[in-house]
This record gives sequence, structure tokens and C-alpha cells, in this order.
Amino acid sequence: MNAKWRLLGRHRWVAGAVISESCMTGVVDREDPRGFQYSFTATVRGFRNWKIYRGPVNPEVLRYVIGRVREIRDRIDSGKPEVFDEPNEFRREIDAGEQIY
Repeated sequence: MNAKWRLLGRHRWVAGAVISESCMTGVVDREDPRGFQYSFTATVRGFRNWKIYRGPVNPEVLRYVIGRVREIRDRIDSGKPEVFDEPNEFRREIDAGEQIY
């Protein structure tokens, strides 16, 4: 069976943005203690496909996702074009004790 990404939901956790949450379905590596892989992308002020995070989920990850989307939204609102020139790549890991926003 092939693994596929399945859309779980679209969230409006941040004003002016829609955060899409997806989960890998199909083949799951039972030896991997991290479990299922989740992906978060965002549409911020109409600009689509901001890659926020891909990996296992815990409460710190959700705080990171919300904080990162707020940061992108605020930078777009400030009118600085540099936000569009930065690399758009997924963050892969959030450590349990890491300071996040």
C-alpha cells in the first residue's frame, strides 16, 4: 500500500491565516517511536503554501506552528518584501524542552 497525505483539517488559529493539517496515511513504520508524521502548511493573507512543520506532533509543535504563522503574518503586514525571498522549507523536529515563541 502506498503512503498518502490526508487532509485532517483547516484551522483558523491565527487571524488572517488558514493552517492546513495533514497526516501521512498508509505505510507506517512500526519501528519508528515518533509515530505518525504530520504536516502543517498555511495560507497567510492570501499567500499560499507556507511550509511550517512536518514531523511528529506534541504540544510544543502546535505552539511553534501558531507562533511561526503569526510571525509570517506580521512580517507581511509590515510591508517588508524580504519575507517572500526567504527559503520556504519544513521544520522537521521540535524538542520537548525547546523555547518556542
